[in-house]
Amino acid sequence: MERGRRARQEEDKLLRRRQLMAAAWGLFAGTAYADVTIAAVAARAGVAKGTLFLYFRTKESLFLAIAEERLAAWFADLDDRLGELVRAGPPGPERVAAELCDSLERHPGLTRLLAVLHGVLERNIDFATALAFKQGLLAQVTGTGRLLERCCPFLGPGQGAALLLRVHALVIGLQQMADPAPVVRDVLREPGMQTLGISFGPTLRDTLAALLVGLDHRQQPAGEQPGYQQRSTP
Repeated sequence: MERGRRARQEEDKLLRRRQLMAAAWGLFAGTAYADVTIAAVAARAGVAKGTLFLYFRTKESLFLAIAEERLAAWFADLDDRLGELVRAGPPGPERVAAELCDSLERHPGLTRLLAVLHGVLERNIDFATALAFKQGLLAQVTGTGRLLERCCPFLGPGQGAALLLRVHALVIGLQQMADPAPVVRDVLREPGMQTLGISFGPTLRDTLAALLVGLDHRQQPAGEQPGYQQRSTP
């Protein structure tokens, strides 16, 4: 009996935790991270504000848990698609770039969350929380990196993970540029200012394709690509 009661209590805690994360994610879908408040999350989840702090010590730890969950879903989706490409034969760099971009489009909101990951979410958490998050991320990056190396023969051991870090950096930078402050958005509508504006999806797709094609060309034999005498590390 005691064991069954403890199991139910743990299930209830897990359910409540998921409810709080879902409430926060729902609010984030319609507004900026800075405008999501703990009080609003608690109200949306139907609990008292103090109850939320029993599960998450800070707003940052709440959204870091969401980032962990959303990244795991994205990596699982990407792994499935990359596995299909591997089974079909080497897909070519442009196809891999397209798949990376398409996978992000299938997970709306993730790129916005990644844009605040390092500068905001990781700034107000304890060591144990940060370590657990990074360990999980390392395992995912390593596993997906190996699949990328199988899709792209020009990537050597460990270079698939390095490529994912480059993709991560591109996503953060482009997302911030593609979603400027309202006043800057108005400025960019002025005549002659359109050059400074970017569209996230098309820009990311073109940039990743250029990166992968360039890495592929760098690894070609010297006779085919004059000027490159040895394998380079991306």
